[in-house]
Amino acid sequence: MHLEINEKNNKSATVHGLYGPNPTVWTMFMFFHFIVAGLFICFGIWTYTNVTLGNSYSIQLLLTFFMVLIWFVLYIAGRMVKTKGKPEMYKLQRFMKDTLRSYR
Repeated sequence: MHLEINEKNNKSATVHGLYGPNPTVWTMFMFFHFIVAGLFICFGIWTYTNVTLGNSYSIQLLLTFFMVLIWFVLYIAGRMVKTKGKPEMYKLQRFMKDTLRSYR
């Protein structure tokens, strides 16, 4: 949770809040997605080249589909972590609201 408190005058302020993932974890997940996408494209090109040349392409095709499987695993892991973090987000929101009410 990221909070910004902007003072309007001596007796009032505006609070802006953002609930989101840790930027480091978000960057790591995005990095993994880009690596998997890049490898998927590379393995796809390698598969297409072997098909065009008439060579065996079973390993390349397997690796291409493996990248799709890895992408699904990353997606499911991200959704699970998001679901697991919801109760904590609600606790933080309740804490913020209770704290702000005590200053009124």
